[in-house]
Amino acid sequence: MGRGNERVDRRRKERPPAIAIQASDLDPVSGALRSDRFMVMVAAEQAQRPGALLLIDLADRAEFVAAGNPDAPQETLILMAQAIRQAVRFDDLVGHVEGYRFAVLLRGAPEDLADAIAQRICDSVDDTVFLTHDGISQLDVAVGGAVFEPGEGRDLYTDAQAALDSVRRLDSHRISIN
Repeated sequence: MGRGNERVDRRRKERPPAIAIQASDLDPVSGALRSDRFMVMVAAEQAQRPGALLLIDLADRAEFVAAGNPDAPQETLILMAQAIRQAVRFDDLVGHVEGYRFAVLLRGAPEDLADAIAQRICDSVDDTVFLTHDGISQLDVAVGGAVFEPGEGRDLYTDAQAALDSVRRLDSHRISIN
């Protein structure tokens, strides 16, 4: 049901069509979509319906790498991808961009929902135990995002990257959605 006095039955809301994903579209380490395939899907979605693109990255990558993890251990990437998948909706898409960076396409999500899901992603990563060869690591992520309407000619990745960069400059925030 909806919030407040408005009654909305979400089961009757039209859902976007399913996106066909092949095994070759997936990154073999993280299980998320490969970056190239993910960006093609983002472009197609941006042309047809509203939504949001989130970029998720380690907030302090230098500390994690200094702990003896220069090459993004497979186990860490797998756990990060699982933590992100647990925080998003079933029809959202998760892509592995590179290294410790992931992206999420929130299909049909307005800004307030994108912000709520970004917070869930941060909470999910906080609740995940990351084991490294030096022991347990606490990872902290930063999330930058861009909300879009159909047909906008914006470069969503650049906008989400700018939001992510602004989060990194602010010590008190972990999320920025434009």
